[in-house]
Amino acid sequence: MARRMLINAQRPEELRIAVVNGDILEDYQVAIAQAGLTRGNIYRGVVSSVQPSLDAAFVNYGAERDGLVRAHDVVRQAWHRTPAEESRRPRIDRILEKGGPILVQVTKDPSGSKGAALTTNISLAGRHLVLMPYDDVHGISRRVEDEEERRALKEAAEKLAAPEGFGYIIRTNAIGQSKTALNRDLNALLRLWKRIRSEANQGKGPRLLYSDQDLIIQAVRDMLSPDIEEVVVDSDEAFERVQAAMRAFMPRSKTRVIRYRERMPLFSRYNLEDQLERIFQPRVELPSGGSIVIEGTEALTAIDVNSGRSTRGGSQSETAFKTNLEAIAEVARQLRLRDIGGLVVVDLIDMDSPKHRKTIEKAMRDALKADRARVSVGRISPNGLLEINRQRLKTPLVLRTHRLCPTCGGGGRIPSPETVSLNLLRRIEERAATRGLKGVRVRLHPELADFLQNTYRKELADLEAGYEITIEVVAAPGLHRSEEDISWVKQTRQADSSQAAEPEQPAVQVTDLTTGGGPAAAASQPQERQPAGETAEPAVGTTDTPSKRRRRGGRRHKKTADAPIGGDGEPATSAEPPEPRGTSDRPEQPAQAEASPRKENLQADRPRSSSSRRRRRRKPGASTEDSTARKTEKGGSGGQAPREAEAEKAGAAPDGGGGQEKETGSSSRRRRRGGRRRKKPTVDNGGASPERKENAPASQPRPAEEQRAERPEGPAEGAAGGGGSTDTNPRNEETTATDGVRRLFSRLFGEE
Repeated sequence: MARRMLINAQRPEELRIAVVNGDILEDYQVAIAQAGLTRGNIYRGVVSSVQPSLDAAFVNYGAERDGLVRAHDVVRQAWHRTPAEESRRPRIDRILEKGGPILVQVTKDPSGSKGAALTTNISLAGRHLVLMPYDDVHGISRRVEDEEERRALKEAAEKLAAPEGFGYIIRTNAIGQSKTALNRDLNALLRLWKRIRSEANQGKGPRLLYSDQDLIIQAVRDMLSPDIEEVVVDSDEAFERVQAAMRAFMPRSKTRVIRYRERMPLFSRYNLEDQLERIFQPRVELPSGGSIVIEGTEALTAIDVNSGRSTRGGSQSETAFKTNLEAIAEVARQLRLRDIGGLVVVDLIDMDSPKHRKTIEKAMRDALKADRARVSVGRISPNGLLEINRQRLKTPLVLRTHRLCPTCGGGGRIPSPETVSLNLLRRIEERAATRGLKGVRVRLHPELADFLQNTYRKELADLEAGYEITIEVVAAPGLHRSEEDISWVKQTRQADSSQAAEPEQPAVQVTDLTTGGGPAAAASQPQERQPAGETAEPAVGTTDTPSKRRRRGGRRHKKTADAPIGGDGEPATSAEPPEPRGTSDRPEQPAQAEASPRKENLQADRPRSSSSRRRRRRKPGASTEDSTARKTEKGGSGGQAPREAEAEKAGAAPDGGGGQEKETGSSSRRRRRGGRRRKKPTVDNGGASPERKENAPASQPRPAEEQRAERPEGPAEGAAGGGGSTDTNPRNEETTATDGVRRLFSRLFGEE
C-alpha cells in the first residue's frame, strides 16, 4: 500500500497533517491558532529568582508563568559569574544572578499549573542534522541501529567543516545523503544561529528570538521520509510553502507534491474523519473483539487490555497471548496519534508462558521503532504490567484540542442527586451545630434543587426547627450540574446593653430651654385624630400650640356636657373637671371644634350670650370678616368697622385679642378669600400693636371693652373664641360675654 502525506489547510484556524498507509492513519499532527505551543522556541529571558533549595532558577521569558531551568541545563557560556572553586557541577546560586539576562530554549510546554521547562543548551534542527552551538559533541542518532549505516554516517560527519566549539548530531534522514547535502544543511543552520545571536545582543528584557512552530516546515523536515510517495495539499498557499520547504531541505527528492482540487474534503476522501474521532475516545476496539481503555492522569497514563469477545486461540492461554499481541500494535499507534508522553503503564492479560512474555516485549519495541520520540520499554512484571517511558515531544493532543468539562471537572462522572442532597444536609447540620448559624441560602442546578426540595422536605424542616435556622433552596439555571453557591448567614453575638440597645432619651434636655418642652412633655399629651381639613385647638392653659379653625361653610356641631366628643367622633377619654362654681345647667352651646375635654365641658356649661344666639342665626359658613366688610360698605354704626379696616391695612391685629398673637393661633385673623397673606407684626403681651395705636383716630374715645381687653388675661386667653377664630363684632354684647368667660377661666385656675 502506498504511503501518503495529507495536508488540510483550508481553515486558517487549524492546520492538519496526516500520514496514511492506504486508508489506515499512522501519524497525525495538528496546529491550532490558540494552542499556544512554544516547544523549540528560543527566548531572551531574565532570571527572576534563584532557588538553591531546588538547585534551579526561574526565568521570565515573556510567558504568563515563569519557566524553570535546572543547574545541569546551564552551560558554561551562560554563566553570569565563575565560582571560586572549580567543580564539575557548581550550584545554581554560584553561577546565576537574579536580574541577569539569559538565552533559553523551551524543551517542554507548560501544562496545568506547571510552567515550561527551559534549557540553555540551544539546539537547531535541520533536515539532516541538529546543530548545537554550546556543545562540541559529534554523534549519530540512536535510532540508526544498522552498523553499516552508522559507519557510513560517521565517516561523512568527520568531513563536515563545523566551527570550533560547535557540535552536531546526524539525523536518521541523513541516511544515503551525500556530503554536499550535509554541508548545505550545516551552513544553513550556522547562518540561522548567527542571526539569533545578533538579535539577542540588541535591547534588554524578555523577547522571542526564534520560533519553530511552522507545522508545514516541521512536517517536511521531520515527518517526510523517503518511503512517502506523494504529498497531497488542498490549499494554494500551503502548496507553495511545501514546495519551498522541499527545495530547501531535499531538492533531489522524488516525492511528488499534488494539489488536491476535488469537491469532497481531503480527509473524507481517505476515510480519516471517523478515525480521528476515535482518537479522543477512551475505548479503542480491536479487530478480534477485544479492546483497550486509555485513561490519563497527571503522573502517568494507564492502558488496560480487555479480551472482550475475543476467541482466537484454542485455549485460554492462546487467547490471552493473541489478544495481547494485537493490543500491542494498537498501543504503539495510539501513543503516536495522541502525543502521549511520560510514563505509560500497560496492563496486559495474564500470561503464564515466559516465551509469550518475551514475544510481547519484542513486539512492543518493534512497533515503537517508527516513533520519532525516544522510547524505552521495560519488562513485563509478575503482575502483568509493562512500563513504557516515551519522550514528550508536544503537549498531548487532547489538551490542545479539548477543554476541561465544567460539569464533571475532567473526571468523566458526576455525583447523583441523592449524593449531592445528603452531602448538603450534612454540611448544613455541621455548620448549624458548631458555628452559630442563623440561615443558609443554597443555589443549585434546577434538577438538584427540585430533587432536594421534593425528596428531603421533612429533613429540611427538621433542621430549621431543631436549630432555629432558615434554609432557602433556589434553582439557578445559570449553574452547571456540579456547581453550587452557598451563602452562610451567621448569628450576631449579643452585644452589651450599652452598645446594642439604643441610648435612652432623657425626659428633659438642655434644648428644652429654647423649645419650651421635651420628649416627655410631648408624649404625655393626648393625641387625637382630627377631621380632614381642620387643625387642633390648643388645650386650656397652653399658649404655644396653634388653634384650630372651622372650615368655611361648615356646620357647627353640638357637644353635650355629659358625653364630650373628641375630634375623631369618639367619647373623650380624659376625666371631666368639676363643675365650675356659680354656674347652673344651661342650654347647649355651639360645639367648639377639637377643643380639649376640660374646655368642652366648660363651654357646654357656660351661659349663653346674646352674641352667641345672633351667631347661630347667621348664614352657615359666613365669617365675621365678611359681615364686617359689609357693614363697612354700608357705613355701620359705632365706628368699630372703620377702625378695624384701618388696622388691617396697617397690618395690626383685630381688637379683642388681648394676648400674644401667633400666625396660626386662635386669635389670628382669617385673610379674605383670594387675598394675599400679610405678614403679621410682633404684638406685645397685653396691649395693642403700635401700628394700631398710630392708625387709630386720635379724637375718637376708645370703648371700655378695649380698655378691659388690654389687661393681662389668664392662660386660657385666646382660646375662648368660638370655632378657633376671632370674630370682631362692633356690638358690646359680644365683648361683655367674652370677658365673662375669661373671668370664669381665671377663677377656675386661681388667676386674677
